[in-house]
Amino acid sequence: MDFLVKLLNNQLLVLSFAVASGLLLGRVRFRNLSLGTSGALFTGLVLGLLKVKISYELFNWNLMLFVVAVGLLSAEDIVLVVKKYGMKFVVLGVIVTGVGALCTYAMAHLASGVEPLLVAGTYTGALTSSPGLGAALETTGGNPLVTVGYTLAYPFGVLAVVLFVQLAPAIFRIDVKKEREELASIYRDFYRSGEKDRSVQESIPFSVLSFVVCIVLGILLGSVTVPVLGSPVSLGSTGGGLIAALALGAFGRLGPLPMRMEKKTLTAIRELSLAYFLAVVGLMAGPQMTDALMEHGFLLVGIGAVSALAAELAGYLLGRTVWKLNWILLAGAICGAMTSTPGLGAAIEATGGEECSAGYGATYPMAIVCMVVFTTLLAKVLG
Repeated sequence: MDFLVKLLNNQLLVLSFAVASGLLLGRVRFRNLSLGTSGALFTGLVLGLLKVKISYELFNWNLMLFVVAVGLLSAEDIVLVVKKYGMKFVVLGVIVTGVGALCTYAMAHLASGVEPLLVAGTYTGALTSSPGLGAALETTGGNPLVTVGYTLAYPFGVLAVVLFVQLAPAIFRIDVKKEREELASIYRDFYRSGEKDRSVQESIPFSVLSFVVCIVLGILLGSVTVPVLGSPVSLGSTGGGLIAALALGAFGRLGPLPMRMEKKTLTAIRELSLAYFLAVVGLMAGPQMTDALMEHGFLLVGIGAVSALAAELAGYLLGRTVWKLNWILLAGAICGAMTSTPGLGAAIEATGGEECSAGYGATYPMAIVCMVVFTTLLAKVLG
């Protein structure tokens, strides 16, 4: 028994076990759906229910690695899409996340008796945003109620975006084959100007120093506060790290330091840090999960589902009805605005190709920035 207690007190061992078992769970497929890396959240949650404790610093470290890797990976897509489509995909990221935040705020006032921070966490889960969750936790000093709300809403947020991209062609009478034909010529031009830059980026080895500089500058940027609604608000290390990585990645270099590096290493860092981050939040939420589910579970799930659906419809109406965007790119953009990697997988399958990844990559960074800002505001206003 003493040996078992000693093992459970080894945080790195427990965390790594949660990640390994979660990744195995993520490989289990039901029809064409699987949890993927998100499986680590649920195995971490199970261990958390056993009252296993985890350090908040492990949460901070893995989250910072994740957002910096995401920023460096997505920076070039922002440059290419802005050249072709202006600010449309950026605005989509703002509108989708903003509508979700407004719906959450409105329903929080209708849900009397529910802990406000639970509702704030529900917003990040409905839009499946790990950086948004990180911002909320940072703003509230690591309050586990935020994570409980996130965990309750997350599965339904994933389900909402997956079903939306799969069912939208039938509901809105979209001819996917025709959309693919129209995109064929657009897509070639879309990347033509960036092909040379991409080949150069792939040839530049990963630089540990460049990556660490992004972290340092991100922390410094995130510490800057501005008054919002009468209260000092900062991006925190989450938003600061992301913006620093996006800016430096788009610029390409910082003096002698390369900021557009090979994507294989950055992708590996992103996946590893995300898996550990999700396992940490599961372990943090576990101790309070049962009570919250019994008391407010169905209400919080409902809030999350309505927020997710409203956000998706807003993105569709703006992108398709107003701007007449090609559905293939828009499907990826909606998934990017919802920060949903499982949704992107469903979009690729539903559209019959990976072209929608361009819309995803263009919208995702702005969506994460907005999630950080809106979640911080929600946590302060509701808390």
